[in-house]
This record gives sequence, structure tokens and C-alpha cells, in this order.
Amino acid sequence: MKTLFSIVALLIFTGSVFAQNGEDYDELMRKSRRARTTSTIFVATGPVIAAGGIGTLIYGLLQNELAESEPLFDANGNYVGDAAPRKYTTEIVVGAAGALTGIALALTSIHFSNKASDLKREARRIKLKTSTERISIPGLQNGLANNRARQFKVSLIVPLGR
Repeated sequence: MKTLFSIVALLIFTGSVFAQNGEDYDELMRKSRRARTTSTIFVATGPVIAAGGIGTLIYGLLQNELAESEPLFDANGNYVGDAAPRKYTTEIVVGAAGALTGIALALTSIHFSNKASDLKREARRIKLKTSTERISIPGLQNGLANNRARQFKVSLIVPLGR
């Protein structure tokens, strides 16, 4: 009977260790909250950055189309010719990069949201908790004062509901 109990206890203990990768409930929930916060930040800032990038891109494209050449005059005030219109390639490149960065941030938030859900689900699985306590045993060594004994506790935690 002792052998059977030892084998069952060992199987339950090793199963719970592999199921939770050695992390406890509080740590998994903390990681889940961090991942959820990161996801919220990315989903909020991504579209804002993308909108700013698209606005800058449109500004650069419109200014390239509407730019007119300016007349050039020499030191005496004589007309020399027309200068080439200014190019707005910097605004176009920065706008395109901003738009792509914003879209990438918004899409990255999906990964962090899924990670938060997985961590929360992992934390709510059945787990085996072990601990040791020092307890008093009333009949041991004829007194209660200095007879603390160490007790090994094994608790099986089964979550109910969500």
C-alpha cells in the first residue's frame, strides 16, 4: 500500500511540475497582466503612429506634385532662369516608415493578447502545491514549548469555474 501511494504521489507531483514549468499561480498571473498591458499599449499606439505616418506621407506626395519652380535672379536683379522645385523625399520616406511601424505595432498586439490568455489559462490548471511548516504536536516530548516538528504538506488545487 505504501508503495502504491508513493508511486501515485510521485506521478501527480511530476505531472504538475511539467504542466506549469515550475512557476506558481501568482507569477503566471503577473506575467499575464504584463502581457495584457503590453497588448493594450500596442493596440492603442499603433494606429496613432500609423495615422501620423500616413499624414506625413500624403503631405510629402502632395507637396511634390504642387511644388513650383522659383525664378532665379543674379546680384543685379536680372532674371537668370528657374530653380528646380524642392523634393519632399524625406517626408515621404519618414511617412512610409511611420505607417509601417504603426501597422506592425498594432499587429504585434495580437501576439501579446494571445500570450496573456495562454498564461492565464496555464495558471488556472490543476496544480500540486508543496510546502513545509513547523507545527506543534501536543503529546510529543511531554510539552508544547520546544517541541516544534517539521511537517511536509502536499495540496492539490483544483480551480472551479472560470
